[in-house]
Amino acid sequence: MNPDTQTIYIFTACVFALLMFLETLVPRQNSESELASRWINNFSLSAVTWYASNLFATWAMIWFAGNVNLHQLRLVPQSVASNPVAGFLLLLVVAEFIGYWGHRVYHRVSWLWPIHAVHHADTRLDVSTSLRNHPLETLLTLPLITPAVVMLGVTPAVAATYQLFVVASTAFGHANIRLPQALDRVLRRVIITPDYHRLHHSSEQRYTDSNFGTLVPWFDYLFGTAKWRDPRELENMEIGLEYWREKRDKRIDQLLVMPFRKIRRPAAAGASQ
Repeated sequence: MNPDTQTIYIFTACVFALLMFLETLVPRQNSESELASRWINNFSLSAVTWYASNLFATWAMIWFAGNVNLHQLRLVPQSVASNPVAGFLLLLVVAEFIGYWGHRVYHRVSWLWPIHAVHHADTRLDVSTSLRNHPLETLLTLPLITPAVVMLGVTPAVAATYQLFVVASTAFGHANIRLPQALDRVLRRVIITPDYHRLHHSSEQRYTDSNFGTLVPWFDYLFGTAKWRDPRELENMEIGLEYWREKRDKRIDQLLVMPFRKIRRPAAAGASQ
């Protein structure tokens, strides 16, 4: 049976509840005084994004996978596409390859960056950041991913399972939790760990433009964009961007209009006023 909308809601709630508990138990950074305010705004934006795009994206992927009229476009043997494990791994590799290069494009193209910068402008990192995406970003990304479902011909169950993996992996990668370094060194070869992704949210551009993997780090290693930093430096590393750091920039109304605002970089130290 394919997971329905209610299952997706329940799964998402359970994942977030578990990670929020771990954030209080083993935090990577100490809790902040404005945590409640950040969560209200981040989750408010996520509500808009979820209903406007993420839920639609899940529905679209399952629909494309179940549309028999599109099965003739399949590029892989049916025996492979119908196998749950093989189908999931194929979809993961292809979708992540597309997502990896799409992520790099968001960082390089001037008119796309402000849309993605809504996610990067968060000055703290926790599970709520994983949902802090502008609706435009998901709507622009969806047409890139859904063709992969059609070309691979995976089953609706595989497509739905992949979407659940996206929820869990994205939330875990953004979680404010401290893993034992020995465990992190092993895991970050296979999946995105909190410390691995934390570096991507550094305010220093040389780190922001690295570690582009969303679910797995494989293509970062393959294309040379994987970077690392001393774990002791990660704890006090500045998160966010060099601009959009004011309290008003955290409000839901500002997050929604942020892609249309002019980026004003702070004056360099010692510059004339």
